[in-house]
Amino acid sequence: MTREGWPNPALQADVPAIECPTGVIEWLEKLPTSVLDIASKVAEHGGGIWIVGGAVRDACLGIDVHDIDFAVSLEPQQMMEIFPDSLPTGIEYGTVSLRGGDQFYEATTLRTESDYEDGRRPEQVHWGVSLSEDLERRDFTINAMAIDIARKVMHDPHHGLQDIERGMLRAVGQAYRRISEDGLRILRAYRFLDRGTAGVWKFDFELSEALRQNAHMLKAVTHERIWMEWLKILNGKNVAAVVEKMAHDGVLDCFLPGEWRSQHLRMAALHHPYVHDFDGLTRLALILSESFSIEVEEALIDLKMSKKERTYILDLHSRFGTLPDASLASMRVFRTVLEQHAEQHLKLEIVLRSHDLSPSMGSSNESADEVYGLLEALEELAPLKSGNQSLVDGHWIMQRTGLGKGRALGRLKAWLHRLQIERDLANEGEVEAVLCSLHWTEENHSDWPQLQFPD
Repeated sequence: MTREGWPNPALQADVPAIECPTGVIEWLEKLPTSVLDIASKVAEHGGGIWIVGGAVRDACLGIDVHDIDFAVSLEPQQMMEIFPDSLPTGIEYGTVSLRGGDQFYEATTLRTESDYEDGRRPEQVHWGVSLSEDLERRDFTINAMAIDIARKVMHDPHHGLQDIERGMLRAVGQAYRRISEDGLRILRAYRFLDRGTAGVWKFDFELSEALRQNAHMLKAVTHERIWMEWLKILNGKNVAAVVEKMAHDGVLDCFLPGEWRSQHLRMAALHHPYVHDFDGLTRLALILSESFSIEVEEALIDLKMSKKERTYILDLHSRFGTLPDASLASMRVFRTVLEQHAEQHLKLEIVLRSHDLSPSMGSSNESADEVYGLLEALEELAPLKSGNQSLVDGHWIMQRTGLGKGRALGRLKAWLHRLQIERDLANEGEVEAVLCSLHWTEENHSDWPQLQFPD
């Protein structure tokens, strides 16, 4: 039974139709009203409209669909006239963003095959009226399917549904040509191998060869685009298997420092159970653990990631190989400085030591088993009586020492804060007793301890 408000059939596609799988029909029946309204308006103006791309793929896979994109037979200007509140987000390539409630949906005019000028973008874009030709220009068969909403049928001329069923990634048409059109398709191919809880797919032979032969094309792709795809790969559930294959195929060599085909220890480390809980940035830091810090920094700058992302990775990298000792004082300082990252740091050290990885800055001698002991000690460490914040401020110290504002005052405050954490002091009185025991007047303030890890 079709729900109320279902759109009337729009222009029929020039591609044979097949029945939608049951799961896809169920997904269609739950489409937002705004999607149905868009389909109805296009049909009223004599156009054709189909859901295409990732939405169709994910619906067939039975996973959550986050974005719905349309292919339409009407030209961009017509679409903007029909939908006055639409945005010309990529109008030169035929794409307009249609407002539907609190969401936007991208609608792209059908296009014919284009020549690519530099392995990144088409020289010219030609509008078409053929869904068949539009699907022929897409990258992989699993992305070259379309759904006619009104008729509840699928168009799958390149057998993407069959490839989904057998866990195979295959290019549309000639694989070498598809990949050579846009170097970013190389990274997209590896990303699509990761099917989450369903495991890892395989490339068909022709695509596998095309990826290896065209790996150098990544050098022509803007670094921002590379980083966006690479981060998605790093965040994948099956990151170890995918990154291993990228290393084997020579793809990592195109944007990471060093040669990666022989980096078996680093690849093996990605299989450690702890890595499943790490995010993509932490995994990248682990992958780069044996690279020199200057190489890492240059690579991260080249990838055009945000300053926040770069700083996070460099901070992790700078701490590789360092550990607190097992004393309560050292563990308290370690936890206070790293806060929510303290547990992760110990887990990273366990991974490094379990796989004989040697950070470029060197490493302490503790074994993975000894670090497990530190992890247990961290879990059992009692909360501090007065929390992490300093119990005293600069004015309090000035009143008791006669020190004026300056570097010495700041360093004495930092020293007292460290001692407060190490000894788990509970109040100002205890801090004052410690202050009275320090020989701060007889020492160079630049040598005073600070609250930091590593020291």
